Amino acid sequence: MATKAKKQSTNTKNSKKSLEETKPSLPVDKKSSKQTEPKKDLFSSAKSKKEPIFVLAGEHSGDILGAELLHVLQKYLPEKHFYGIGGSAMEAEGFESIEDIENLSVIGFFEILKKYSFLKKLLERMIEEILARGTKVVILIDYPGFNLRLAEKLKKHNIKVIFYVSPQIWAWKFNRIYHIRKNIDLMLTLFQFEEDLYRKYGVNAYFVGHPIAKRIRDSKKKESAINIDKTVLENRHIIGLLPGSRGQEIKKLTTPLLSAASKISDHYANVKKSKKFLFLLPNINPKYEAFIQEQIEIFTKRNPNLMVEYAFHASLQVMEQSEILLIASGTATLEATYFAKPMVIVYKVSMLTYLIGSFLLRTKNVGLVNILAGEEVCRELLQAECNGDYISEETIRILDDAKYRKKISDGVLSVKNRELKESDGSHNAAKTIMNYLRSISH
Repeated sequence: MATKAKKQSTNTKNSKKSLEETKPSLPVDKKSSKQTEPKKDLFSSAKSKKEPIFVLAGEHSGDILGAELLHVLQKYLPEKHFYGIGGSAMEAEGFESIEDIENLSVIGFFEILKKYSFLKKLLERMIEEILARGTKVVILIDYPGFNLRLAEKLKKHNIKVIFYVSPQIWAWKFNRIYHIRKNIDLMLTLFQFEEDLYRKYGVNAYFVGHPIAKRIRDSKKKESAINIDKTVLENRHIIGLLPGSRGQEIKKLTTPLLSAASKISDHYANVKKSKKFLFLLPNINPKYEAFIQEQIEIFTKRNPNLMVEYAFHASLQVMEQSEILLIASGTATLEATYFAKPMVIVYKVSMLTYLIGSFLLRTKNVGLVNILAGEEVCRELLQAECNGDYISEETIRILDDAKYRKKISDGVLSVKNRELKESDGSHNAAKTIMNYLRSISH
C-alpha cells in the first residue's frame, strides 16, 4: 500500500529574535525582496542597485541552512542584495538563484569526474559574474570540494570569503586546514571543538552552534501531515526508510531499503511471536517521486506482507514516529540523533569513490553520529553490505534484543546531549557575519 502525501513548500523560516547590537539605524523595509523567476543555467547581466553579496549552497542541506541564514540577514541588511546558487528554500527568502542547485548535486570521486568539465566551466562563470557585479563579499555554505576551489580563485581578487559549516577536516583531508587558513577570512563552525581546532592553526573561526534543534521544531510545523488510518497502525511497529535527498543516493539506496523491509516483514510473518510493520518512506526531492513510488509498487506487489507508506516532505515526522530508522549516511543522521532513535546507517557509492574515500578517511566511520561519538554506536552497512540481507538482519537484532537496542539508544542520546545543545545557530551565524561586515567596512 502506498499513499501520496500532499506536497508543500520546503521553505524554512528562522525565528524573529532581536539583534539590537547589530541592527542598522535605518528602518527595515518589510516588503519582500524576492526576485522574479530566476534564470537557470544562464547568468543574469542585470545589476541591482543594492550592494551584492554572493552566496553558494551546493546541495539541499546547504539550501536549508542558507534559507535560515538569509531569513535573518535580509531582515537586518535590507541594503544588501543576495544572489548566487541556492535551492527553493533560499529562493523563498528572496534570494536570486542563477543556477539550478540540482546541477551541483553529485556524490563521489567518479561521479565528480563525469561532471568535471561542467563544474570547471561553472567555477569560471561564477568568478566572472562575481567580478562583473562588483561583489566584495561571498558566503560559501558547506559543499567544500567546489567552494574551497572558488575561495582560492576569489582571494586573488581580494574578495572577502566567509565559509559557513566547516569541512570535516577532522575526519578526512586534514591538510585542507592550511588551504582554509590562506583563503578563508571567516570560518563559522557548528561544533565547539571545530573552532578550537581552527584557532590552534591560526584560522579566524567562530563557533555559532548547530541550528538543528530549532530547525526541527520549526520545520515539523510546516511538514505535510502523515494521515494513516488508526486501524492500520494497530499493533504495528513503525520503521522509517530514509534513502537520502540527492538523486544518486535515492537511486542507490531505495531498492536495498525496500528489500530489507520486505525481508523483515516475511521474517516476522513466519515466527510464532509475529510482529506486523508499517514502513514509512519520506522524500523531499520531487524529481525522484516517480522513481520511489515505482519501487514501492514493485515490492508491495511482490510481497503481500509488506506495507509501505510514502510521504512527501515529512522526514522529521517519520523520524519522530518510527522505532528504528534505516537511514542514508549524511546530515539526516544528525536529525535522527536529535530524536535519539536507533539507526542502521547505509552508504553506497561507486567502487572507485569508495576506495579513494577509504584511503583518505581519518576516522573509522562515515556516519556523523558515529564520528561524533568516536565509535560505532549505530551499525554502518557500506557498499557490498548495503543490501536487504544485512540491513534486515541488523534491524531484526535491534527489534529482538532489548539490551542491544538500549545500548544503541543510550549512545545516540549521549551524542545528542553533548553535541546538539539548544542554540539558534542561524541567528548566531548571521550576527557574526554582520559584525564581520561592519569590521571590514571601517
